[in-house]
Amino acid sequence: MRILKEIGYWCLVRAGLTRVAAWLSRRKILVLGYHDVYAGPGDPVDNFDGLRVRVDRFERQMRYLAAHYEVVPLDQLLRPPTGSWRGKPLAAITFDDGYKSIYRYAYPVLRRFALPATVFVIPDFSLRGRVPWWERLRAIIAAAQRPAAVVPIQGMRRWFRVVTEQDKRAALLQLSAEFHRLPPGEREESLARLAGDLGVGERGQARCEPLSVDELREMSDGGIAVGSHGCSHDSFLHLSRDGLFAELTESKRVLESVTGRPVTWLSYPYGDYSGDAIEAASSAGYRGAVTTIPRLHDARSDPYAIPRVGVDDTLTFAHFVVAVSGLRDLLKSIFRAGRVGQSDAVPVPSGLVKG
Repeated sequence: MRILKEIGYWCLVRAGLTRVAAWLSRRKILVLGYHDVYAGPGDPVDNFDGLRVRVDRFERQMRYLAAHYEVVPLDQLLRPPTGSWRGKPLAAITFDDGYKSIYRYAYPVLRRFALPATVFVIPDFSLRGRVPWWERLRAIIAAAQRPAAVVPIQGMRRWFRVVTEQDKRAALLQLSAEFHRLPPGEREESLARLAGDLGVGERGQARCEPLSVDELREMSDGGIAVGSHGCSHDSFLHLSRDGLFAELTESKRVLESVTGRPVTWLSYPYGDYSGDAIEAASSAGYRGAVTTIPRLHDARSDPYAIPRVGVDDTLTFAHFVVAVSGLRDLLKSIFRAGRVGQSDAVPVPSGLVKG
C-alpha cells in the first residue's frame, strides 16, 4: 500500500498537477510546522509518531522551498507584499518545543539556504530543565523492565504489553493520546504509576535535550525568531482566563529577557485553542498565533488561528511536494464535495487525503 501511495504522489507531481495547484493557491501562504530533526540511525520506538525528521530529508525540503517559495518571517504574513502574488508564493518555517537538535542540524541548513524561521520555545524545558511529559513517556516505554502494565483509561483498566518494538509503538500511540487529555496533575500521577509498574526510574531517562540560552541567543542573532509555546506546554483548554494570561505573559517576559528581542508570536500547545486563548494572546501582546490545522493560510483570515502543514518523518519528498502545493487541500475539497453532493466526483486515490 505504501508503494502504491508513493507512485500516486509521483504521478501527481510528474503530471504537473502540483504546479497547477500551487498557481490556484498562489494567494494563500504555506506555513510549515516541524518539531525535531535527527541524524544517524533512527529509533522506531523513540520516533513512533515520526515527529523527528531526518536531517537529509529536511535539507531536501529546504532546498525545494528556497527554489520555489519566498520564505519570510512570520511577521510578514500579516502584511504580504503585493508583488508576491505575481512571483513566488510565500512560505514560513516554524519549529515547536525548542529541541537542541534544531541548533545542531536544522540551523546550519537554514543558514546555508538563507532561510528565516521561528522556533517556539517552552521556558520550563529550555531554561528550567523540566523534560516534557511525552519525552518521559517515550523513555519509560523504551526502558520497560517488565512485560506489561495496567493503565486506568476513562474509568477502565487497560492492559498494555511492551515486549516487542511493535508492542511499544502501539502502546505509545494510545497512551500519548490518552495522557494528552489529562489535566497536568493526573498526568503526572499516571506517569509515575506507569514507571513503577514497568520497573523504570521515571526521572532522568529521556534522551532529548533543550536549546541552551547561548544557542537561543546565537540563533536569534542569526535570523531565527523566538516565539512562545507557553511556559509549561499545558493545554490552554485546561487553564482559566487568569491562568492563560499568566502563562502567556510569563513565557513572553522570560524569552524576551533571554534574547533581548520582542516575542510576538505564539504556538498553541498541542494546537489547542479557544476564544479565551485568542483574547488572552492578544491582550498579552502577541501579534499572531499558529495552530496545527493542516492546510494553507489565507492571509485574510484570523492571525491568531494560522494553520500549518505539519511535517513528519513519514513524509516522502513527493508527498511533501503534494502537501505544500495545496493539491492535498484541493483533493480533500473535491472528495468532500463529491460525498455531500453524491455526484460523480473525480476519485481520490487512497492515502492522498491524509491530514
